[in-house]
Amino acid sequence: MVSMMQQEIFDFCQKERLNWKDFVESDENRAALMLLAQWPEWNGNGLIIYGEACSGKTHLAALWAQTANAVYVLKGSMDGNPRDLFETVGNSKCNFIIDNFDELLIPKNYDRLFHFLNILREKNRFLLLLSRLHPQLWDITLEDLKSRLLSIPIVGIESPGDDLLLRIARKIARDLGITIENDALGYLLNTLERRVTSLASALKILDKLSLRQKKSLSPAFVKKNLQQLF
Repeated sequence: MVSMMQQEIFDFCQKERLNWKDFVESDENRAALMLLAQWPEWNGNGLIIYGEACSGKTHLAALWAQTANAVYVLKGSMDGNPRDLFETVGNSKCNFIIDNFDELLIPKNYDRLFHFLNILREKNRFLLLLSRLHPQLWDITLEDLKSRLLSIPIVGIESPGDDLLLRIARKIARDLGITIENDALGYLLNTLERRVTSLASALKILDKLSLRQKKSLSPAFVKKNLQQLF
């Protein structure tokens, strides 16, 4: 059953709807949401959003990408000349997003990253950096790069609390056309790891089982079948 769960998680990530109306605003993410909404009136040409996995960074970045005509800088893109990144997209005047930026911060990338930031300023483009770590925890030995990065405004997203997770759970169920009792949702939240992908995956699997067995998604049904998934 574990492999089944993993496949469902992958499927959900591929089909997740990333629209402004689909984002659940909360105390945990409101500061980041407000800063993104202020673009292009940013204090500088960049923004760093940090937070744990599944805190909503990727969703927010996808929303900003739609608004700011932004493209993702892939990990291998830093192996070549950073100027090529700007030439590849031609005259589209696009902006950039780097996800998991902390994973790029290795010595062999330092010079190229610094060069990339300089070209970004030269061409008056914008950059959104996503990181699991607070920038103060980045271990950067090239002082020029470190100084440049730490001059970029920083905003954090807190891990989803119980209220936000419940709102997300209700929204996922609604989007998937799943009818589930509130007590059953509460049991799911108390049992699963606190990850949106795990929650969505479990809901999809349980819905299939309920349709197959012609049962409602009651707390008893969820408890009985959830034990078979792990």
